Amino acid sequence: EGGAVAWVGTIPLPGPALAQKVPAGVSAELPVAMTCPGQAPEGQIVKLIFGRLKTPVKYDPFLEPKDLAGNKTLIIILGGSGKGLGTAGVDLGDEMKRAEALIAEANKQKIKLIGIHSGGEDRRGEVSTKLIDLVAPKVSYMIVREDGNKDGLFTKLSEQHKIPLTLIKATPELSDVFKALFKL
Repeated sequence: EGGAVAWVGTIPLPGPALAQKVPAGVSAELPVAMTCPGQAPEGQIVKLIFGRLKTPVKYDPFLEPKDLAGNKTLIIILGGSGKGLGTAGVDLGDEMKRAEALIAEANKQKIKLIGIHSGGEDRRGEVSTKLIDLVAPKVSYMIVREDGNKDGLFTKLSEQHKIPLTLIKATPELSDVFKALFKL
């Protein structure tokens, strides 16, 4: 649909339509720090996509405000996992406080905040909802997998808070979005 991705076997090839999904005037700079306050596995997947682009990203699921120095962009994964929180030995309240502290420090250092929800509908449970409600209104750009926006939550947040939003059909499309966003 829309010619965004051409398929050869099971490998998606970049298409020009995806680069056009990054709104005009929206860009970000390297270096990038990234974290996932909800301890969802999507952080690892997004890190892998950056790796395939041969673009270093400082991914730390426990990133603290003091770790932001020297970065130009902070990506916060907008999703959570009760199982991930339990495995990591942290609770949601502490993670929400950490997210608030990271946002405050990023704003203080003039670091661009980007929210990514790449887990789709499966990552829209109670834990994710609390984190989305806390973080999404404070970012300057959102990238969201369409099936995670079936109820229009991200569209509504985008419109209410005037935050540019890019919707993708599948997580591998992040590669083309990152190429356009970071001018890779």
